[in-house]
Amino acid sequence: MFKESSGKKLFIYAIIFLVAVFSTLYAYNKQPYTEGVFWQVSKDGEMLGHIYGTIHMNDEKVTKLDKKVMDIFDNSVGYSIEAFPSSHLWNPYHGFENIKKKMMFENKTLADVAGEKTANDVFQILTKNGVNEEYATKIKPWAALFSIAAKSKHTGPIVDHKLLDLASIQEKEIYQIESPEELLAAFYAMPMDSQVELLKSKIEYFPKIQGTLDDMLDAYLEEDLVALMNASTSFVDKSDYNKNRHLQVYLKHSVYIRNIVMAHYMNLPFLYGLDRYKGQGGTFVCIGALHLLGEKGVLSLLEKQYGFEIKRIKFK
Repeated sequence: MFKESSGKKLFIYAIIFLVAVFSTLYAYNKQPYTEGVFWQVSKDGEMLGHIYGTIHMNDEKVTKLDKKVMDIFDNSVGYSIEAFPSSHLWNPYHGFENIKKKMMFENKTLADVAGEKTANDVFQILTKNGVNEEYATKIKPWAALFSIAAKSKHTGPIVDHKLLDLASIQEKEIYQIESPEELLAAFYAMPMDSQVELLKSKIEYFPKIQGTLDDMLDAYLEEDLVALMNASTSFVDKSDYNKNRHLQVYLKHSVYIRNIVMAHYMNLPFLYGLDRYKGQGGTFVCIGALHLLGEKGVLSLLEKQYGFEIKRIKFK
C-alpha cells in the first residue's frame, strides 16, 4: 500500500513538473523581440534613430557590415556605444588599469572565496592568455567568469569600436549608454555564492568554449536572439535546479539590471534628437544583441516605458 501511494505521488509530481516546464517554454517562446538585430526607433511618426545589436567578436563575418547598415550609420548625426573602450584615448578617467583594479580583491585572493582548486584553474587559464600573475591571483569570481575565454583567431577591433572610430572621423555627436561605475555596480551586487558556482561551471565547460563561440556566431548571423542566449549560457547545466538558480542571478546582474540603465540612457539621445535632429539621420546605437531579447530587453523597455515605436529593419 505504501509503495503504491508513493508511486502515485511520484507520477503526480512528474506531471506537475512537465506542465511547469512546458508552460515556461511556451511563455519563453512567446516573449517579444526574439529575432532581429537592426531596429528603427520613432516617436509620433518621427524617426529618431536606430539600434544595431552586435556581438563582441572581431570575426570578419560580423565586422564587415552590410551596405544598408553602413548607409544608415553614415547618415546618422549621433553615435551611442554601449561603453567606451577602457583606454585612456576614449576614457581618460577610467583607463584599463583603473577598471582592472576594481576587478581584483585588495586584501584577499580568489582562493580565499572559491577554494585552491578553482583559483589554480583560473590562474592557469588566464596566465596562458597573457594575464599577469597578480591579477590572475586576486581576480574576483565575476571578473574571472568573464575573463575565461578562447583567444580570438582574428585581428582588429569589434564592430562597436570600429564604428566609434568612424563616428569620430565623421564628427558625430558621441555618447556612451553605460558608465564603468554602473557596469561594475551590477556585478558587485551579485551574490558571492552565485559568482563562485558560475565560475566553477565555466571552468568545467572551458574545453568546449570554442564550440560555444561558433554556436553564438551562427545564431547571431541568423539573427536568432533566443539561440544566441542559449548558446551564451550553455556553460550552465539548465536541468540542474541549483545551477539554474545561479544562472537566473547571472542574467539578472549581467543583462536585466543593465538593460534598465541602458534604456534610460538611450532615451536621452533619442529625445534630444526629437528637437535637434528633426529631419536628419538621428542617433545610431550599438549595443550587445543579448540586450535586445524579450520583455526585459531594451527594445521592450523603450517601447513600454518610454513610448517609442520600434520597427525591425531586415538587411540581409
